[in-house]
Amino acid sequence: MTTRRDLRALTDAAPAGLRTLRGALTTWVHRSRAAQVLAGAPLGEGADPVPLGALPSVAGEAGEDDGPEVARSWYVVVAPPDRWRVVGRGAVSVSDGRHSWVGTSTLVTEHDAAGALLHDAGAIAACLYPGAMLRGLVVGDPVADAVDGRTAWLVEAAPLPAGAGGTAAPPPHPDLLGVEHRLWLDVATGIVLRHEGSVEGAPCSTLELTDVVVDADLDPGDLRPPPGAVVRSRHELLRDHLAAIGVDPDTVDLDDPAQVRAALRGG
Repeated sequence: MTTRRDLRALTDAAPAGLRTLRGALTTWVHRSRAAQVLAGAPLGEGADPVPLGALPSVAGEAGEDDGPEVARSWYVVVAPPDRWRVVGRGAVSVSDGRHSWVGTSTLVTEHDAAGALLHDAGAIAACLYPGAMLRGLVVGDPVADAVDGRTAWLVEAAPLPAGAGGTAAPPPHPDLLGVEHRLWLDVATGIVLRHEGSVEGAPCSTLELTDVVVDADLDPGDLRPPPGAVVRSRHELLRDHLAAIGVDPDTVDLDDPAQVRAALRGG
């Protein structure tokens, strides 16, 4: 029998033993409820909506900011901890562990991947590393279930009582938004297969991994920029941007963050 302690050990170790993962990641967010959760403000019918662009992890594509709900999907390939490919509508993020590329199917900017984290690739990190979130919640007893053919533990979770054990409540997770939570956790690896977040009984967000293939060999092209895409360095992008705002890029040390910030403010 799996206990809550066993479950915490599993999620703290996630993604335990996972060599590679391939699948589809889908999210849905109710923007006003999500904004209120992030802001820690009271909810209600009269709550003012927050612009979608103000929510860092739920911002949609152009033209998606007119409605109260946002649904997005990505194709993901991951080899933890520092290799990934995440492709959504109009956007791509790739890392081979040495370099990373971010942009579109036709133009990407290349960065040195030193220090790059899977969290830079968006919501897939929330699936693979759920331990920190669950440590800030009261977790119920796990119940055996399944998601898309994978054996899972279904658990319900809620915030720790105020001041419990002298521990301050952690901030809301930007990719697993809600006050009350239902999570389906993969028995083999501890990763999140599905999450449902709600506020006062009203749905706030969902996240789901489907068509999951674990530990398959990756194609070398999975960890490269899109075929035919123009690849530009971070320096080239900075030079063009500085010139566009009237700053001579030759007067700025592009490897000095302080100089770059000063030049951008001055421009």
